[in-house]
Amino acid sequence: MKIAVFGEATVSLGGQLVPRVPANFLRIIVYLLLENPNHSVSRGKLSQVLWSETDQSHASMNLRQSLARIRKFQEQYGLSLIQGDATYVYLNLSQVRADLLRIDLLEYMELMQKGDIESLLPMIELYAGDLLAQNEPQASDFDEWLDVKRVKIRDDLTAMLLLMIDQPIGVSIDEKRQCARKLIEIDPYQEVGYRALMQTASQLGLIAKVERTFRECTKKLRDDLDVEPEEQTIELYQQLLPKLSPATTRGLIITQPAQPVAIRTEIQTPTAIRAVSQLQQAKQAGLPRVMVLYLPHNASDPMEQLAASLVDDITIGLCRLRTLSVVAPYTSKRVVTESPIDSFDGLKAQFGVSYAVDSKIVRRDGFCFLSVKLIDTETQEIVWAEKTKFDYVLPEQQYRQLSIRIILSVVSTIEKSELDRYNKLYQDPNAYYWYLMGKRDIDKFDLSKLRQARQSFKNALTASPDFVPALSGIARTMQKEWLMLARSEKDILLEGEKIAKRATPNDPDDERPLRELGTISMYLGKFDDSLEYFDQGEAINPQHADLLADYADALTHYGWLDQAVEKIQQAIEHNPLAPDYYYWVGAGALHALDRHKEAVAYTDQMQNPRVASRLISACWAMLGEKEKAAEFRTQALADNPNFRIDEWTKSMALRLPEQRQKYVTSLKEAGFQ
Repeated sequence: MKIAVFGEATVSLGGQLVPRVPANFLRIIVYLLLENPNHSVSRGKLSQVLWSETDQSHASMNLRQSLARIRKFQEQYGLSLIQGDATYVYLNLSQVRADLLRIDLLEYMELMQKGDIESLLPMIELYAGDLLAQNEPQASDFDEWLDVKRVKIRDDLTAMLLLMIDQPIGVSIDEKRQCARKLIEIDPYQEVGYRALMQTASQLGLIAKVERTFRECTKKLRDDLDVEPEEQTIELYQQLLPKLSPATTRGLIITQPAQPVAIRTEIQTPTAIRAVSQLQQAKQAGLPRVMVLYLPHNASDPMEQLAASLVDDITIGLCRLRTLSVVAPYTSKRVVTESPIDSFDGLKAQFGVSYAVDSKIVRRDGFCFLSVKLIDTETQEIVWAEKTKFDYVLPEQQYRQLSIRIILSVVSTIEKSELDRYNKLYQDPNAYYWYLMGKRDIDKFDLSKLRQARQSFKNALTASPDFVPALSGIARTMQKEWLMLARSEKDILLEGEKIAKRATPNDPDDERPLRELGTISMYLGKFDDSLEYFDQGEAINPQHADLLADYADALTHYGWLDQAVEKIQQAIEHNPLAPDYYYWVGAGALHALDRHKEAVAYTDQMQNPRVASRLISACWAMLGEKEKAAEFRTQALADNPNFRIDEWTKSMALRLPEQRQKYVTSLKEAGFQ
């Protein structure tokens, strides 16, 4: 028989829980084990501890009745643990010594006396939570006594875990990892545990684990305590960054990229060599070259300094997009400060710059504005311009949104301008042209357009065989085609997975292949792999709205629905004029949360809600709107007349069976067969 008093206190025999354990059986065992070294206490003291709210005579009577019930229970199961006479109640440990009975607290106490790592590891297993965690307070002295003992045991274990984590020798990496995990389990705000996990993960080469642990720590502290990690935690993370990625100087700590463990051996190209190869690839692909310029009037002006920081953020954001070739900020600053170029046309002649982003601070009527212009260096034409009120008292979030908006506007303008230029001048198409053609068609929910996009991406690879954006595009068309046709076979997904894996080592700082691998892994039912890929992709570029939307979809399929809604909201914040897909993903998560009105409100924001007609029909059905459900069911079946619930559920990649059943129920309620 086993008696467990840590966590959910239980009595078990042969692995089966023993029912109807007397209420005070476990309380008395715990008190006798911890209160006196000889595990004995007077009847008077025990009765007053357990029934301190009543007088001595009633307390004594309650103890007699309780002991009688315990005696009957023990006789039923052949126990002789709690014994008593006229004066004392005590523990008879003969059955424990004969290995007929185990008590987790007694084993724990014996191991604690040794104080070494060999003893600590089984203690970790035994400590399943606070003593008698489900004990219901009886407004007695026992409750106060129990609280004190719980704290002491927890503190002693924490001190021992900290000691072993800090041991320079005699404790293995795996043992330290076990200690760190237990420390975080006991105290989720104990940063020493997170630091130990980061350090040991780095030593073991578990690259993504370092990034994930730091972000988990940061999120926990921010969400629950509204504080940032300690300087020691941040400094350790920064020290480990060189082991994670060559891009160690980019942006804020949270946004540092982590490389996928599975492909680590394929991407260990020296940084300088890789930079040269990427520049050659950019030229081969025909990517437009961009230089971001900022000329301060007064370098000591705080507003000018703030604007300069924002421009740096914009430059870094453009670098991350991988469909532009961006001149490094250092060169841009030298161009501005040393003024060797007389005109924007000179930028093209000397540096091969296709577009210049000209930014400066403008003051007017007592207000400060940030002026940004995008200039085509070949024609000297201003192809896009924006002037935004700029104030250092604005919240940080607003600056971030401004940076993102400028980046998206610059990129979309360049892409449109480049596509128009190719079409007008009939130039020989290169990889970038075909990439733009594919990108134009890929987001349309039209099977023929989707296949045209795939062909365009393939044409891009003819011009530049390792052009990562085109490889990622092909993988995306494959998973979208599988989704649109509601296929049960997964051959096209597996082919897309191979292509995305081919793309990943070509440019480890491009998050798009990870995005495709995350989505495809989700559809293949490899849910943990899916979240790992998205986690790594978000670490590389946390502002990539499309990736965040796909991450939200993966979280929905994993069953983390609240997190999915939060993630899709982040994506929409980054991309306010969001494509239909965002709202479709959000509606799916809300439907699974039984928030059907909100789900329908999301689909109402779609330009073409017909593509989500099956989901909309299911939502209206669950809201009791049969006519509206029938209307959208008709649309769904017109687009896919062969749809059958049982066939679709075979390929429905949902980790939780109850979530799948909920969707099936709503579809049947809507009238699908």
